[in-house]
Order: sequence, then C-alpha cells, then structure tokens
Amino acid sequence: MIQEERAEIGGVATRAARTAGRDDLPAFLFLHGFSDSASGWRRLQRRLAEAGHTTLAVDQPSHGDADPVRSDEPVIPQFVDFAAAAATVTDEGRPVIVVGNSLGGAHALLLGQHHPDLVHGVVAISPASFDHPRWFGVLDDDSRAGRTLRRIRAQAEGRASRKTPNAVQRVLGRSIADGAIRNVAFGAPWRAPGGFVEDIRNQLRDQSRRDALHDLARQVHAEYFDATPVDLGAITVPVQAIWGTRDRLVKLSSRATLEAGLADLDFVALPSMGHMPQLEAPGRTAKHIRRFADRLAVRTPTD
Repeated sequence: MIQEERAEIGGVATRAARTAGRDDLPAFLFLHGFSDSASGWRRLQRRLAEAGHTTLAVDQPSHGDADPVRSDEPVIPQFVDFAAAAATVTDEGRPVIVVGNSLGGAHALLLGQHHPDLVHGVVAISPASFDHPRWFGVLDDDSRAGRTLRRIRAQAEGRASRKTPNAVQRVLGRSIADGAIRNVAFGAPWRAPGGFVEDIRNQLRDQSRRDALHDLARQVHAEYFDATPVDLGAITVPVQAIWGTRDRLVKLSSRATLEAGLADLDFVALPSMGHMPQLEAPGRTAKHIRRFADRLAVRTPTD
C-alpha cells in the first residue's frame, strides 16, 4: 500500500513514502522528529490510507536517506522551505493537513505560520521548541551537561580505539542503547516497535550520519531552544496539538503556551502515552486526526 521512492523535493534528494487516496478527502503530509525518518509514520500512514486519504511521509534533511542541511546557513529556513516544497507535491498543489512530531511538529507549526496558503490545518504531536526538561542541555556543547557528555564520549572513543569490543560487549552496549531509546521516547518501553529502534540504530551506525546529526543537534539547540522560532499568534490556520501524558521530551505544561497563543486550538492529551503516540497508539492518534479533519470540513474538489 505504501510506495517508497527516491525523490527530489525543494532541491533536496530524499526518500518519499506515498499512498494514493480519494480526491474528495484531505491529503496528509508527515514530518518526523530528530533522528527519526519517514519510516516512523508507517503505522499512522496505513490507518489514514485505509480511510481513503492521500499521504506523503518524507525523510527531512540530514535524516534517513536525505541530503544533509547546509551547515553554513541557519537550518530553520531550510526545513521550512523543504516542508513547503513537500506540501506542494503531496496533493498536486492543493492545501494539505501537515502532521509533525517533535522537531517535525515545530516545522509543521512553522509551515502554518509562514505558508498558510499551503495547509488546511496543522497537527502538532509533542512539538519541539516549547517546554523541555533541563537535561536537554546536553544538546548544547557549551553547557555543563554538554561538556560532561563530550568528555565521556571522548573517553569512550579513546578506549574503543585501544581495544575492539568483543561480541558480548557489543550486544550489551546495543541493549543499553535500545533500552534508553525505548524509555525516553515511549510512555511504556514495551510498546516501542522493534522496527523503530532498528531504524534509529541504522542511522547512527554510519559515521557520516552520526556526524550530521551531531552537527544538526547543536544548531537545533541554538535556533529552536535558545529562542522559540514559532510565533503562535501569527498562525491563522486551525491547529490540533496531541500530547502523551508521559512525554519525557516535551513537557505537557506546554499546553498553557499553546492555548494562550493560538486562536484555534484543539488539544488532545493521551493518557500514559509518551513522546511518539503515533507509534504507541496509532489507532487512537488516527481517530483524533480524522476527527480534526472532519471538523475542518475539508473536502477538496475533484478536478
């Protein structure tokens, strides 16, 4: 049902995962979060496709199989331009509903802010750049936490260069890393799909990908967290915000900021879910998104 292909979107070579749907139903564009990829939307994409919707999920720059961002330029304009280009190809230029998670949630809101002509509405799932826990300081190399992490990483790399880990050490290290991903991103670790953890691991296995994500993390900290780039008051399209009550990456307290800033907000709190409810509870997430689309009374005309 989901067809994957190489594509060039906004001058960025990337991977696109598509489903074809009915012309009288709204189309959806999916923007993943940091270190994720288009693959993270498969569960939700299938459910919306089964309901007849056209969908497009893409690897954002510096993720998955996409070209990296240009490191000598601010990254926010690059991501917004990419999202705008993806919106225009999702449903043959007709406005779409853009769905984003985490970093992609911030990009979805920015798309609604800067290109309201391209979107009917925005679904922001735990969007980044709002209320984050203090440990997010590890993304800033100049912070105390960042310096500590850099020192630990240097020591680990030094030990690794002197001694190649044996099979038991590799399995143990992978188990610890997998457990960390499951515990941080999900409300209940056992609800994390095995394929998702494998996709994250595959991205980090390649040294060039690790370097690209590390460089991007520093830019993200400066551009998204030091100063919030989203002007909620400038967003005129309807917004649905979906949050897991056990989100450990973006605090549920962000709700107050969104309610104060957005003119048209539908807020959904999913009990016991974590940062990625589209993976933990794709059926419930799809139900709320479809309800939001129905409320917008979006019915695109046939040609």
